[in-house]
Amino acid sequence: MRIWYDPAIITYDDLLARFFEEHDPTQRSKCQYKSAVWVHSPEQRASVERAVAALEQKFKVKVATTVDGEQPWYDAEDYHQDYLGKMVGARWGF
Repeated sequence: MRIWYDPAIITYDDLLARFFEEHDPTQRSKCQYKSAVWVHSPEQRASVERAVAALEQKFKVKVATTVDGEQPWYDAEDYHQDYLGKMVGARWGF
């Protein structure tokens, strides 16, 4: 999922908090999905690393989420688009 955000509305740290609340960042996946944050600046990398360290300390578990540098973006196949809109009884409030 690619996200554009307005820092005047939500901080990067608050966005990260929501990201880590909405999935299990300790789940190691061997399939096509992985937990990752692609950062666009050294400041973003530092924020993610702080968030990961805090989670590891709080839950005493290794976080599987990777912190990667910016990469070219490729949209998923059409059947993957509008995932939240297609979910029946979605728990997110989007």
